[in-house]
Amino acid sequence: MRSTFFHLIGSPAVGKYTIGSLLAAQTGARLVDNHSINNVIFNVINPDGVSPLPAEIWPHVGQVRAAVFDAIANISPPQLSFVFTNFLRGEDPAEQALYEEFVALAEARGSLYLPVLLTCDTAEIVRRIVRPDRRERMKLVDPIQGARMNDEEPPFRTDHPNAFALDVTSRPPEDSVRAILE
Repeated sequence: MRSTFFHLIGSPAVGKYTIGSLLAAQTGARLVDNHSINNVIFNVINPDGVSPLPAEIWPHVGQVRAAVFDAIANISPPQLSFVFTNFLRGEDPAEQALYEEFVALAEARGSLYLPVLLTCDTAEIVRRIVRPDRRERMKLVDPIQGARMNDEEPPFRTDHPNAFALDVTSRPPEDSVRAILE
């Protein structure tokens, strides 16, 4: 069976982790949530979810991601599927380059690449972003910043032939998973 890379892309609090966890459970894929990578570094700086993160952390996060990608490329069984999650800013060359790393990794493994662009109304983002479990996972918990990011950051776009856009504002996570699998 050909492996699949499900890549859930969307704003903070859109539901990437929740949907990704359910998607991994239903498909047997491994969940590689962006915070499973980021938090290796976040843990040593103790972020509060509100204050801006220091720019110096991102090269370190990149090193952790590179090690994970290397393990997927060189150690992971080729039939294994993955669910990745990311917030990628549109119109940002560094974010586009990161996206292209995901595409290249899937191609190198012969995996189907499925970018899923998740969107959500800002009022719902603000409602979700303050949940206590977000703070536990060292995620953004500031509703003002979350609203700004959802409203003002250009959304990530791709012309990948498998790209799939999904508005999850009022869709239960289980329905989102069903839509992705269909």
